[in-house]
Order: sequence, then C-alpha cells, then structure tokens
Amino acid sequence: MAGDEIGKKFESYAGLHQQFSLGEFRDSWCSGEELGTLLVTLLPTLSRLSLGWRGTGRDYWIFRIPSKKPLFISPSVITGMTGQIGRGQELGRLQELIEQYIEHKTGKPWDDPQVLQRIRNGILQQKGQYWSESASRRIGYRKGYAVLAYLAYHAPVYFTQFQYAFLMLIKDGLIPDQARILDIGSGPGIVPLAISAISRQIFGFSAELFALERSEEFHECYRFLLSHFKGKESGITSYSVIQGDLREISTLLLPSSLDLIVLQNVTNELAQETPEQRAEYLKQASRLLAPTGCMIIIEPAELRTSTELREMIQATTNHDLRIHSPCTCIWKRDCAAERCWSFIEKPPIRPTRLMYALAGNHDAYRFLNTDIKYSYGVLVKDKRSRHCYSLEKSSSFSRLSSLGHKLGRKVNVAAALMSGDLGNRRNHVFLICDGTSRQPVYAILPHFHISPQNKELLSLSYSSILEITDALVRFNQNYNSWNLLLTRNSRVTAASRAFPEP
Repeated sequence: MAGDEIGKKFESYAGLHQQFSLGEFRDSWCSGEELGTLLVTLLPTLSRLSLGWRGTGRDYWIFRIPSKKPLFISPSVITGMTGQIGRGQELGRLQELIEQYIEHKTGKPWDDPQVLQRIRNGILQQKGQYWSESASRRIGYRKGYAVLAYLAYHAPVYFTQFQYAFLMLIKDGLIPDQARILDIGSGPGIVPLAISAISRQIFGFSAELFALERSEEFHECYRFLLSHFKGKESGITSYSVIQGDLREISTLLLPSSLDLIVLQNVTNELAQETPEQRAEYLKQASRLLAPTGCMIIIEPAELRTSTELREMIQATTNHDLRIHSPCTCIWKRDCAAERCWSFIEKPPIRPTRLMYALAGNHDAYRFLNTDIKYSYGVLVKDKRSRHCYSLEKSSSFSRLSSLGHKLGRKVNVAAALMSGDLGNRRNHVFLICDGTSRQPVYAILPHFHISPQNKELLSLSYSSILEITDALVRFNQNYNSWNLLLTRNSRVTAASRAFPEP
C-alpha cells in the first residue's frame, strides 16, 4: 500500500480511537508492514493530527496529545530573567559542571597544564576547520578533547545565546505551557541546558526534550551535563539522545507533534551542500511539527553563514512553512534581497575561569570567546508573524526598490530594522529592509542631527517596523548600497514595535 493511502487509512482509524496500538492498525489495514518503518512513514500524519507515540520495536502506542495554552510571562518577570541571563547566573553553574566533566573524562584536575594544552590544540583545530574556505570543510567532534574544546570555547556563548532566543520565542507566543521540543544537532546538550535554566524561573511550564546527535562522544557528555544540571523543580523531562543527523531526518524514528524544532549552529556545517539543498532537510524536519509548531534556526553572525542562512530560509518557505520573524513582508511579496547580512547582538558574557586558564600567557584573543552575535530565522506552519504590518500599492510610502529613481530627493519609507547600530560616534547606521530592494539600504543618522523627532531610531529593537519621513536618498558606491540620510527634520516612529529583545 502506498504511503499516501496508508496515511488516509490511519487518519480514519485514529478518528475512531482515542488511543490504540500501531500493531492493531497494521493488522487491520496493512498486514506485513514492519512496525518501525510504518511508524516513520506515519510521523507527518501523527504530527498533523496532534498524536504522539511511545513504545519499542515490539509495538507502539498511539495517543492524543492534550490541548495546550500559550505560555505567558509578565513583562516584569521577563525583565528579571533577562537580567539574570546578562549576569550569567546559570552560566556559572554550567561552568562548574564543565570543569567536573573535564576531570571525569581525563582523570586529572581541569586546570592541569597538559589538559589545558590539549584543549587549546582542540580549539585551534576547530577554528581552523570553521574558517576553511574549502567547500568540504567539516568540523570534527568525535574525539574526547574535541568535545572538551567545544565545551571550553563555544558552550558558554551558545548557552547564553539560546536563553535569549528561547525567551524571545516565549514572548512571541510561540511556546505552549507544555512543550515538546526537538534539538537537532544537539552536541553536548547546550539547547536543552538553556531551556532547563529558563524553566526554573517559570511557574507552570513543563517540557519534553528530545535530542538528535550523530557523535557518540557528545552523547556521553549530554548525559552527564543534563543529569547534573536540571533539577526536579525545572519541569523538564529529557529523553535519551537519538543517533543520527539532519541529513537522515526522513528515515529516522523521531518524536511527532513537536511544538519547537531547534537547529543551533548546525546547517553551516553542511558547507558542501547548497542553501537550497539544506532547505530540503528543513522541509523534511518541519513535517514533525504540530499544526501550531515552529522551527528556529540560529547561525553565527559572520558574513558567509549569516547570508547563507537567509538564502536557506527563503528556499524553505512554501505554502506549508512561512517566515514568522525577524523578517516582515511589508509589501505582501517574497523578499527580493540577493544577499542579506543581518544579525542581532547582545551584551558580551564575562570570560569564564576556564577561558582565562586557557589564555594564560598565550594569545588571549584565541581562547576568550565572549561575543553574543547571531543570525536567526523562525518558521511556522500557520500564518502567524511577529508583525501584522503591511502596505498597499496606493501607500504614500516609497518602496526601497524605487530609490534609484529618487536619488538626491527626500522620501518617506516603512521598513524593518535589521541590525543594531553599525556606526560610530559621528554617525549612527542601521540596516533596514522592506523586502523589495536587491541592494542593502541603511538609515544614517549623524550625531549632530539627532532630534526629538528622530531619536526613537536609537531605541528601537531588532526587527521592529519603523516609518521614516523626510529622508534624503544617497548612493554609496564603495558598498553598492543605498543610504537614507536623516536630518533634524526627519521623523522616525515605531509602526509596529517588536517586543524588546530579552
């Protein structure tokens, strides 16, 4: 029986039963099918019907997932949690565990000179692999010291980074009070650890955490860190890591009806494949989402990975999967930008004790990793978006794609704020986008032109929708970009203010 036909039979059968065994369904409608293979085939159908499964290869129990409510956190609590992230309250706890794991793996003190030197070598090797221009570059984490290098150099930043990202998803109303979450390419479990840290501060929140990871060295580390980090009070249930990776997503037995799928620093490691090829993996993964589920993809802010992220997300969107944020289709059309370098920046973390030990008398910049800069995209199965702001053709605002016809003239525009301040003391510079221009467009506010009418530009958060009036159009040949020069008479207002980023 073909897959589509099996899906239809299963949907009819599920409509008549609150819960049932997959074996019962198979014996009635497709006898002879291997149960595990059958379940993999049916995972998208289970997800569409908000059904879950549990069991082993002998049989699988199919059950309905209870309805959920969006998780709500008051602004005052959000402010307090944001402050805790900035102060590194949970990061200190994680660092102690990382030091314990180093001692567990090596049998020596975490600051033993020989141990530190091997971790240094691992960090330098991974950085060299990442910055390789080869299309076949692959970052290795299969050996013990490679994992320890990841924990020492990357984990503190990625842990803090995802705490901010998860708070953002909560504020956008994308996380339910009882969440089912899959972390693809989980590594040592940084995303589950960050969710556990956040959950400790949220009364009434619970989550089932699933992880997919190919490296067995990371599996061991995941078990150690998760078992020691999360407490019973966190409301977190974490399951054993599933062996595999993103490229095998359509053949793996994975959880269904997911509320959130996370890919943090994963797709950039598929450098040998095009953004369009990576997009196909995301489409396969999205079939595991519940009807109101979402997917967040996070990558480093550097030029190549950031621009490839945008290309991949554009190639992923279709009638089943749409962009929620940070982009807004202001003119009700697909994005026309050929290359988009957009990222968000947060306050840097304090270097950890382990980083300082690694730096020692060596080149400190090689081993102190503290910057929080990342690009992200959120995809949803339904029509939700962060902003419900759009313009009609008859609008008095100019499209950014029309600036070539308005050089040297003043215009009114509406756009999304797609960067922090990229300027200096003399000029404040912000990337803006309305989805129509193939070339970058920047709003330029000279310091001496700041006025009560335009100063709101300096306080708007990433992805906010702003309206600018009376801006002078200029072209920057050095960067092949358009500049909108604001004067004291220019006005900037928030048309649709994004939630302040946590």
